[in-house]
Amino acid sequence: MCQEKLSPKVNSFWHMGAYNNSKLCNILFANELNYRLSPHGIVANSVHPGNMMSSSITRYWWFYRLIFTLVRPFTKSMQQGAATTVYCAVAEELNNVGGLYFNNCCQCQPSKQADSKILAVSLWTLSEQILNKKLKLAKPRVKEAL
Repeated sequence: MCQEKLSPKVNSFWHMGAYNNSKLCNILFANELNYRLSPHGIVANSVHPGNMMSSSITRYWWFYRLIFTLVRPFTKSMQQGAATTVYCAVAEELNNVGGLYFNNCCQCQPSKQADSKILAVSLWTLSEQILNKKLKLAKPRVKEAL
């Protein structure tokens, strides 16, 4: 299931769908990271930096440029977008608290998909497979350098 979300068939690929799936994967990965590391005193949370902040996604399609131009007055600045990340990093009340999702410096309930343990484990396993494959390919080059 996770594989299909990360690598959709060419005829079903959509830029915004890929972007949305990447955000879902951020939450899933943070949740699984928190699950695996919290017994060792390391916690992870996920944050939403803000809606429609300026990005380079507009370079792909004139329609995105138009939409971003129209909503620009209602978007967050980079500093405002960073506020939730900074809050989660320094808030004393979040010491040893993980597996949560934050938006606008407030804990929020993510989508049902983002809370899926099955999807989180599937993403983790897929990530391990990709990394292991890349590391196996890189090992001869590392040995040669030594």
